[in-house]
Amino acid sequence: MHVLIVDEEVPYPLNTGKRLRSYNLLKRLQEQHQITYVCYGSGEEVLPDCPNVSLLILKSPILKQSGIRFYLALLKNLLSPLPYVVERHKSILMQLTVEKILKQGGIDLVHCEWTPYSENIKMLLGDFPTVLSAHNVEAQIWQRYYETESNQLKKLYIKLQWQKMLNYEKMMSSLYRQVAVVSEPDQAVFVNHYECKKVTVVANGVDEKYFYPTPSKMKANSMVFTGSMDWRPNQDGVRYFIEEIFPIIKKRIHDATFTVVGRKPPQWLVALAERTEGVVVTGTVDDVRPYISESMLYVVPLRVGGGSRLKILEAMAMEKVVLSTSVGAEGLDVSDGKDIILKDRAQDFADAACEILKNPGQFNQYEKVGRELILVSYTWDAISKVMNDVWEQARG
Repeated sequence: MHVLIVDEEVPYPLNTGKRLRSYNLLKRLQEQHQITYVCYGSGEEVLPDCPNVSLLILKSPILKQSGIRFYLALLKNLLSPLPYVVERHKSILMQLTVEKILKQGGIDLVHCEWTPYSENIKMLLGDFPTVLSAHNVEAQIWQRYYETESNQLKKLYIKLQWQKMLNYEKMMSSLYRQVAVVSEPDQAVFVNHYECKKVTVVANGVDEKYFYPTPSKMKANSMVFTGSMDWRPNQDGVRYFIEEIFPIIKKRIHDATFTVVGRKPPQWLVALAERTEGVVVTGTVDDVRPYISESMLYVVPLRVGGGSRLKILEAMAMEKVVLSTSVGAEGLDVSDGKDIILKDRAQDFADAACEILKNPGQFNQYEKVGRELILVSYTWDAISKVMNDVWEQARG
């Protein structure tokens, strides 16, 4: 089968959760299929170990999220029925490129790798074999932004975006022949609220051979979070931890530390870390594994988000104790008190963190059980076979 994939970027290097998922599935699927990958970029990007993938890189029309043009675009969007994130990624060039490729013939299936990019292939939906890969329920993310935002002006704007995205996501997703989601809760939303008929769970996974237990010496009373720090749910979760949870921990464990590992941290977060004793923000690193390995506790204090967290799978694969909110662990087949510890209130989260740091030996069972869960349910080899089935069903 010859598959045309439309995405926002080349899924490499592997420094975001979305890239990790896209690349690991692509690497395995291209062993069976010929793939043309249309996306934005500089033209210098590469995809290692993917000989059957042809990259077609277009100049990006996306505005940087700063400066007067950005804020004018936000204001202008008030008059548009489309969510801003959809308008921001809409491209006549990408639409024309897709149409040209299809006219040349030979394409069996078109796969959209992010819901907002549906706008760039909407002329195909309903008529051509198409698959949507929904990494999250986008409207749900905006709803959670709304619920956690305290600034009333921002809250009003976010509510408008939430409603627009809800309408857009429902309308567009129902036009695809197949929708792939990452969790059963997401599947329920697409089936019950968006009225999509064919929705398959293609879970997130982890490279269990890359993320494996190492005998590194752990730093006393150390905690770590890993994730792309240019993604708002991660920013919100880290700020929540530093401002509301970490001070409680520090009162009881004076030498407690918290390390935030991930690309492109905003300046306000760097400044917050600098004035908070015990907090370090690394920015981009070549390898997150040493930071995970050296920490006593892996924390996921997310309040906003959707889909499921690759970061938790990576930590479990390395046999680390994971402490998360319910939102942070959403969409994963994990069990509180068995392979993960779930706490939602700031005080409860801090209490659990202190207990684990003070008595690590009492939580050793989480390490082995977590790794076993990965090997049984979350390897990319197994998950790619599910996506392949989705492609075959969409083609008919």
